[in-house]
Amino acid sequence: MIDHLASAEEFDLLAIAQVVGGLAFKRDSEQEWFRRRFSMYQDILKESWVYQEIGQEFFEKGREEERQREVQRQSQMLMSFVQTHFPEIIALAKQQTEKIKDPEVLQSVILKLIAAQRLDEARQILLDINKSETKH
Repeated sequence: MIDHLASAEEFDLLAIAQVVGGLAFKRDSEQEWFRRRFSMYQDILKESWVYQEIGQEFFEKGREEERQREVQRQSQMLMSFVQTHFPEIIALAKQQTEKIKDPEVLQSVILKLIAAQRLDEARQILLDINKSETKH
Protein backbone atom coordinates (compact mmCIF):
# COMPACT_ATOMS: atom_id res chain seq x y z
CA MET A 1 0.00 0.00 0.00
CA ILE A 2 2.75 2.45 0.97
CA ASP A 3 4.69 1.87 -2.25
CA HIS A 4 1.52 2.01 -4.36
CA LEU A 5 0.39 5.33 -2.87
CA ALA A 6 3.88 6.79 -3.18
CA SER A 7 4.30 5.72 -6.81
CA ALA A 8 0.87 7.15 -7.63
CA GLU A 9 1.96 10.38 -5.88
CA GLU A 10 -1.08 10.19 -3.63
CA PHE A 11 0.78 11.88 -0.82
CA ASP A 12 -2.29 13.09 1.05
CA LEU A 13 -3.58 9.51 1.14
CA LEU A 14 -0.12 8.33 2.16
CA ALA A 15 -0.18 10.78 5.07
CA ILE A 16 -3.61 9.54 6.09
CA ALA A 17 -2.39 5.93 5.81
CA GLN A 18 0.49 6.75 8.14
CA VAL A 19 -1.85 8.25 10.72
CA VAL A 20 -4.28 5.30 10.52
CA GLY A 21 -1.42 2.79 10.54
CA GLY A 22 -0.02 4.50 13.59
CA LEU A 23 -3.23 3.60 15.38
CA ALA A 24 -2.99 -0.04 14.33
CA PHE A 25 0.61 -0.84 15.26
CA LYS A 26 0.94 -1.03 19.02
CA ARG A 27 4.08 -3.04 19.77
CA ASP A 28 7.49 -1.39 19.68
CA SER A 29 8.80 -3.74 16.99
CA GLU A 30 5.79 -3.00 14.76
CA GLN A 31 6.11 0.72 15.33
CA GLU A 32 9.80 0.67 14.43
CA TRP A 33 9.10 -1.25 11.21
CA PHE A 34 6.27 1.12 10.35
CA ARG A 35 8.41 4.16 11.09
CA ARG A 36 11.19 2.86 8.80
CA ARG A 37 8.69 2.21 5.97
CA PHE A 38 7.61 5.85 6.01
CA SER A 39 10.98 7.43 6.75
CA MET A 40 11.90 7.99 3.09
CA TYR A 41 8.66 9.91 2.50
CA GLN A 42 8.86 12.28 5.46
CA ASP A 43 9.90 15.35 3.46
CA ILE A 44 7.08 14.82 0.98
CA LEU A 45 4.53 14.02 3.69
CA LYS A 46 5.35 17.22 5.55
CA GLU A 47 3.91 19.10 2.57
CA SER A 48 0.60 17.22 2.84
CA TRP A 49 -2.42 19.15 4.06
CA VAL A 50 -3.10 16.31 6.51
CA TYR A 51 0.30 16.69 8.17
CA GLN A 52 0.05 20.45 8.17
CA GLU A 53 -3.38 20.33 9.79
CA ILE A 54 -2.26 17.88 12.46
CA GLY A 55 0.86 19.95 13.05
CA GLN A 56 -1.22 23.11 13.42
CA GLU A 57 -3.44 21.40 15.99
CA PHE A 58 -0.42 20.33 18.04
CA PHE A 59 1.09 23.79 17.72
CA GLU A 60 -2.09 25.46 18.96
CA LYS A 61 -2.44 22.98 21.80
CA GLY A 62 1.17 23.63 22.80
CA ARG A 63 0.62 27.38 22.73
CA GLU A 64 -2.45 27.08 24.94
CA GLU A 65 -0.61 24.85 27.40
CA GLU A 66 2.27 27.32 27.50
CA ARG A 67 -0.17 30.17 28.06
CA GLN A 68 -1.74 28.29 30.98
CA ARG A 69 1.70 27.65 32.49
CA GLU A 70 2.52 31.34 32.12
CA VAL A 71 -0.74 32.32 33.85
CA GLN A 72 0.09 29.96 36.69
CA ARG A 73 3.64 31.29 36.96
CA GLN A 74 2.48 34.92 36.93
CA SER A 75 -0.24 34.16 39.50
CA GLN A 76 2.29 32.56 41.82
CA MET A 77 4.60 35.54 41.41
CA LEU A 78 1.78 37.98 42.17
CA MET A 79 0.69 36.03 45.25
CA SER A 80 4.28 35.84 46.47
CA PHE A 81 4.70 39.57 46.08
CA VAL A 82 1.45 40.36 47.87
CA GLN A 83 2.29 37.91 50.66
CA THR A 84 5.64 39.61 51.18
CA HIS A 85 4.62 43.26 50.83
CA PHE A 86 0.88 43.42 51.56
CA PRO A 87 -0.10 40.29 53.52
CA GLU A 88 -3.25 42.00 54.74
CA ILE A 89 -4.84 41.69 51.29
CA ILE A 90 -3.70 38.18 50.36
CA ALA A 91 -7.31 36.87 50.32
CA LEU A 92 -8.38 39.70 47.99
CA ALA A 93 -5.41 39.03 45.72
CA LYS A 94 -6.27 35.33 45.53
CA GLN A 95 -9.94 36.06 44.82
CA GLN A 96 -9.17 38.63 42.12
CA THR A 97 -6.41 36.70 40.34
CA GLU A 98 -8.23 33.35 40.17
CA LYS A 99 -10.43 34.75 37.40
CA ILE A 100 -7.57 35.98 35.20
CA LYS A 101 -6.62 33.83 32.21
CA ASP A 102 -4.42 36.38 30.44
CA PRO A 103 -0.74 36.45 31.48
CA GLU A 104 -0.39 40.02 30.19
CA VAL A 105 -3.07 41.21 32.60
CA LEU A 106 -1.29 39.48 35.48
CA GLN A 107 2.03 41.00 34.47
CA SER A 108 0.44 44.44 34.35
CA VAL A 109 -1.05 43.98 37.83
CA ILE A 110 2.32 42.83 39.19
CA LEU A 111 4.05 45.91 37.79
CA LYS A 112 1.39 48.17 39.30
CA LEU A 113 1.70 46.43 42.66
CA ILE A 114 5.48 46.86 42.59
CA ALA A 115 4.92 50.60 42.18
CA ALA A 116 2.34 50.74 44.99
CA GLN A 117 3.62 52.48 48.11
CA ARG A 118 0.69 51.95 50.43
CA LEU A 119 -1.76 49.22 51.31
CA ASP A 120 -4.75 51.22 50.04
CA GLU A 121 -3.04 51.64 46.64
CA ALA A 122 -2.37 47.91 46.39
CA ARG A 123 -5.97 47.13 47.39
CA GLN A 124 -7.30 49.48 44.71
CA ILE A 125 -5.06 47.91 42.07
CA LEU A 126 -6.52 44.52 42.92
CA LEU A 127 -10.05 45.86 42.91
CA ASP A 128 -9.44 47.42 39.49
CA ILE A 129 -8.36 44.11 37.93
CA ASN A 130 -11.72 43.61 36.20
CA LYS A 131 -11.25 46.96 34.45
CA SER A 132 -7.73 46.00 33.37
CA GLU A 133 -8.83 42.64 32.05
CA THR A 134 -11.48 44.11 29.75
CA LYS A 135 -8.87 46.38 28.14
CA HIS A 136 -6.75 43.41 27.03
